[in-house]
Amino acid sequence: MEVARFDVFLVRLDPTEGFEIKKTRPCIVISPDEMNRYTRTIIP
Repeated sequence: MEVARFDVFLVRLDPTEGFEIKKTRPCIVISPDEMNRYTRTIIP
């Protein structure tokens, strides 16, 4: 799967940290396309 900057994905927040609510939420990718192509770490 190719991930690009500003793509939106549904992410299941489980396990949660602190007071986060356990549920599926939309998240947007803010990491640059160059980073998305060469690393396996995406910044949502």
